[in-house]
Amino acid sequence: MRSFLSLVFASIPALFVTACASAGSSELEPSFASPRQDAGASASTQGSSPADPASGVAVVPSGGDTTAASNCSDAAKLVYLVSKEKALWSFNPAVAGTGAYRRIGALGCSSTSAPQTMGVDRTGTAWIFFSDGSLHRVDTTTARCTSAGYTYPGTVAFEGLAMGSGFTALGGDVTKETLFLLHMSDGLETFEPHAFSRIETGKLTSLMGELTGGPDGRLFMFNPSGTPRLSEINTQSYALTTLKSFSSSLFSGVRSFALARYAGSFFMFTAGTASDGFSSGTTKTTVYDPSRDTIAVRDADIGFTVVGAGQSVCVPPPAIR
Repeated sequence: MRSFLSLVFASIPALFVTACASAGSSELEPSFASPRQDAGASASTQGSSPADPASGVAVVPSGGDTTAASNCSDAAKLVYLVSKEKALWSFNPAVAGTGAYRRIGALGCSSTSAPQTMGVDRTGTAWIFFSDGSLHRVDTTTARCTSAGYTYPGTVAFEGLAMGSGFTALGGDVTKETLFLLHMSDGLETFEPHAFSRIETGKLTSLMGELTGGPDGRLFMFNPSGTPRLSEINTQSYALTTLKSFSSSLFSGVRSFALARYAGSFFMFTAGTASDGFSSGTTKTTVYDPSRDTIAVRDADIGFTVVGAGQSVCVPPPAIR
């Protein structure tokens, strides 16, 4: 994930400037007196809603066979979020409403800059890049943060990294995994966080987006700017194919965004402009189920600002239909 905040001051392609400059609020983003209030009853949808008719809350389809991930820890089977406020949160998509979000603790990372993007490996360790390029390891059970001793070399001219990241299973084998990075200048690359080994593909340069993978070895990118879309990246040819285009009103005025995938469904965490007209406000969570081609606002206001999301290859795989 990244924050759009600093992009307003940068000289970047018009596509991104247009997205960053849009500060209007969407009619799909109702205001709530309390961020803990369940937003499912007023969820906006495209196609038929995946909401539970009894509760009105968007639900996640149950995953398929999970035996391959049976040797993973329980912690490695959740989604994790890092906030603008430098805190680590867990997110359990199987729990309805804002009770799905649990604050684990504040990050004590040595960097004074802001977290930008996060990937989670199969041991349950989160790898977070900060806006100064520094990489940090975070224990997802305690939020304990340690420097990885690495700084990404390809920074850009404005504060923050135009970078997305996500782990996916190598060849669909959850005992093996690859961390992919997408940097707006350097394009798509693989990164070995223990050895600090980067391999640039030379593909998908000048693109901005957040990445996510899964136990099936697939790789996806979300970009809410322009025409918001979810795309799949072929991990062999690196070809980019649009999986779903969304209404621009659903992601109007996005300043910060992140992406996660659980049981085959995609969770897009987006924040618009705060009341000061300058910084990112609190985040809403939108869920897209490709098996039903449905999209709904799961939680309209979760009470904090997500700037990074990630899940390991141990999460439930897509359901077999």
